[in-house]
Amino acid sequence: MESALDIRGNNKLSIAKETLETASKLIRRKIPRAGHLMTPRHLWIQSIPSKACDVVLTFTKTTDYKIIEWVKSQIVDDSNGLGLSVNVQYHSSTDSYCFYLTAPFYVLMKAAQDVYLPKKTINGGGLREFILSEMNTFEGIEESSNFFTMQERQMLILYVLNTRRVKSCDWLTELVESQPLITECIYNGIIEHLFPVHENKTIKWLRIIWVKSFFSFQPLDKVCDYFGVKIAMYFAWIGHYTNSLIYPAIAYSAFWFGFGRKLDQWTEGVWFVVLAFMNVIWLTVYLETWKRYCAELAYRWATLDQRHQFLLQPRLEFKGERRISPITGKPEVWYPNWKRRLFSYFVSAPIIGLCLVVVFALTIFQIKFQDWWDSYIEANEYPAYLCYIPKIMLAVIIAVLDDIYSIIAIWLNDCVSICQLVLVSLLYCFLFTRSGKTSNAIGRSSDNQTIDAQYQRVSTSILAGANPFRQD
Repeated sequence: MESALDIRGNNKLSIAKETLETASKLIRRKIPRAGHLMTPRHLWIQSIPSKACDVVLTFTKTTDYKIIEWVKSQIVDDSNGLGLSVNVQYHSSTDSYCFYLTAPFYVLMKAAQDVYLPKKTINGGGLREFILSEMNTFEGIEESSNFFTMQERQMLILYVLNTRRVKSCDWLTELVESQPLITECIYNGIIEHLFPVHENKTIKWLRIIWVKSFFSFQPLDKVCDYFGVKIAMYFAWIGHYTNSLIYPAIAYSAFWFGFGRKLDQWTEGVWFVVLAFMNVIWLTVYLETWKRYCAELAYRWATLDQRHQFLLQPRLEFKGERRISPITGKPEVWYPNWKRRLFSYFVSAPIIGLCLVVVFALTIFQIKFQDWWDSYIEANEYPAYLCYIPKIMLAVIIAVLDDIYSIIAIWLNDCVSICQLVLVSLLYCFLFTRSGKTSNAIGRSSDNQTIDAQYQRVSTSILAGANPFRQD
């Protein structure tokens, strides 16, 4: 009799709990600003946001509280010494929950040792990989709040998040066990965004000394500290290349304004050959100076002695079989080379070859169509501006093919279990092939803006890959 009463009581409690959860969802949907009042007590938020926040993780609106709590327990788990600090916040404007993530100093030091983060030593000698057992030899270790820059803290927190793997859970069956936690949650619609937080004070300061300072040198060291080495190296190249363009600009301007159209055809041809030879000399000198400048920056930012990519942890999208490494004796994810070569020879190569054939066919078609269209316009005495119709069609085709090539390159990169260098190579392959077609067609009208736009688009795409929080 007592057992029957207990069963009835448990049923009533479960029914009441389901009713409250349903009512909470309805209230949050109808009245977003009051919905958080129906949330469980352990997820109540504070009106004042936490100041200690380096990375923000947001959930979708449909994510259940139980799942949010489970994800939080996985992130704060300190069993491997890499537990993060999580502050749960509710955003009434988006009707969703988010995690404000940061890490204790000892967790950051342990993660810095795992990723071989270079730091400055007390006795000079440049930068050296951080070692936890020798932490007293590094400069600024006494100030725990300033020892790591904000960019370094965010990178280390991302590394800790990437080490989290999905553990067995009976009621959460959509997540694959032993797979990366963040990637699986994003794929299954649990996590919506993961992004670093900007430091407004530093951003305003960089805007003053960098963006608005037209006649001063770039603060590359400050840019490197905030945005990272890749972004700083990119802007270093932009500045070096812009300064190097001054010399050919002066030479060509002097030739144009000094001689103009006063020379005959033979003399003008001779001068053009001289300018072309000067251009080759300038390009050779520029490449050598950039090589030296790049080596100087690499030494200053401690990237010359970085470990080889094959010695680092594989990326999150890497899929394979778990085994014990015959070299290190530690568990690793292994993917046989014959499978990778099989995919490259019978999938990647045919697809890339097909894309090149399409580009070649469109090149021939566009050239023939442009010649026929010009003769047709001239024969029927139509307005001359109609000659630009094939060029407009070419611009549309290039934009469409650019999106298609990017989708194909990303798909091929995700199918093979190797690093992001493949994606960059594929994009450059498609870029140069398409740019060759563009230069042949558009060069006839002396309009190179489309080519520059395509280079800028792919360069921006590749530069975006430097962002560690970007989710493709």
